[in-house]
Amino acid sequence: MSVAKSKSLPDGFKGWIIASVSVLLLSLVLVLGDVVAAFAYFSDKTNPLWVTLLGVVGAMGVGLGFAGLFVLLAFAGWRSYLESKRVQIISPMREDQGQR
Repeated sequence: MSVAKSKSLPDGFKGWIIASVSVLLLSLVLVLGDVVAAFAYFSDKTNPLWVTLLGVVGAMGVGLGFAGLFVLLAFAGWRSYLESKRVQIISPMREDQGQR
């Protein structure tokens, strides 16, 4: 007897996972660039506008990337929960059907 299970995330969500992880990684690179730029300008006691904007965009991107992953994982958890509550009713075989 084999039990067929459905996927928690459909195949169409693979693109959303890739996009969310890509945004997250790109944002982490931006934050790293912001940290390097902040150290470069630390001795000048100045903070150029582009360094601030780079940090803000990087922080927003990290938040967006994690939020996207959270939404996808919450959706997968909800689908898994609904799948676990599903009941399959198998009707009993009549004797004349079973004897072939």
